Amino acid sequence: MNGNIASQSIVTITSTTDENYSSSDVDCLVKSWMIDYLFLSITRHFKEKNSEEFVREVRSFEAMIDGLELEDHQMKKKLVCGFLARVMDAKNLDVRYTHDEVVTPLMSAVTVWNAMDEVVADANLHQTVKRLLFVQSVGVCLEKGMPSIAKNALQWLERECGLPEKLQMKLASIVSAKNTDDPYLTSFSFARLLDKIQSFLDAILEENPSNFLLQAGSKVVHARQDKDKSQVQTQELEESACTEQSTDQPTQNGDLSLHSKLSMRPKKRLLAKRTPQPWIPDSAKKPSVVNYKESKIKVSRLSGRYTQTADMDTSVLRTKRMWMSDEDRCLKAGVRQYGEGKWTKILQEYDFGKRTAIMLKDRWRTLKRLHLV
Repeated sequence: MNGNIASQSIVTITSTTDENYSSSDVDCLVKSWMIDYLFLSITRHFKEKNSEEFVREVRSFEAMIDGLELEDHQMKKKLVCGFLARVMDAKNLDVRYTHDEVVTPLMSAVTVWNAMDEVVADANLHQTVKRLLFVQSVGVCLEKGMPSIAKNALQWLERECGLPEKLQMKLASIVSAKNTDDPYLTSFSFARLLDKIQSFLDAILEENPSNFLLQAGSKVVHARQDKDKSQVQTQELEESACTEQSTDQPTQNGDLSLHSKLSMRPKKRLLAKRTPQPWIPDSAKKPSVVNYKESKIKVSRLSGRYTQTADMDTSVLRTKRMWMSDEDRCLKAGVRQYGEGKWTKILQEYDFGKRTAIMLKDRWRTLKRLHLV
């Protein structure tokens, strides 16, 4: 019955004039709706700063567009999602989106933002966000108490992203002083960066709402609720009539006819008296074929058909497993005990999980480059 409600509701949303359509066309259309819906969800979770749901939706977005030949508007959504993912990870300095371990998430976000110059209609907004990204790429490092990384970030921005000379000098003085309370950092704060990005998202969604599937789902849910409410009211009236009939006096001989007995028998209740609650999968007696709780969500690579700059990873959310402080301590202790280059011996002596000797070597180079050893 609910399926019929959904079908009727969908018919009121859209209709076809030609029944001779191919399944591939339908599949393509439905996927485009799903891409739009996921994009809308990603922007909403970004605004709400709900990182857990944000990451889940980005992974779903990746899986959806993997292998697809994206249209221009879908490619823009892909870029926007990649940018938002990096900003969401702005203060996770161990997370990497490129093969260069010096590049923090915000530094990588600068590269993506530069590639979005045609996506951002407001040129002034694009420049403002770009300056905020420059400043916060350095400011976040200082805020985390890592001036050496802030210095490396400043040098990288100057070399790779054309950091303006005046801004470079200003940021260099802030890094030298290690002053996280500098008025310039306060003026170009991370909160202001988020506000400007939200203005950009509002403009994008106003131009392309991407809400067809959300509206369609809302209509189906409302129709289902109205139908359920009507059924409950009908059932209550029938039960009330049965109750009144049961109070009638019996026949003179004290025996009820078969017809009277049947008419007095309460009808079986099809629906509960209380308002029906949404069905919860976990409440089912038998598990579904696929156990979603046990299945692992894989982060798939994105389509490689779009040519990006050399610094940009093809994945929206692909990250390397971050190095923990305990692992760094073990690595330093191993080098002190066995010497630099004895990576296999160090790997056997200390617990690094599933890391390899090459990973230890690369991490040691990174620590040296960041002046942490």
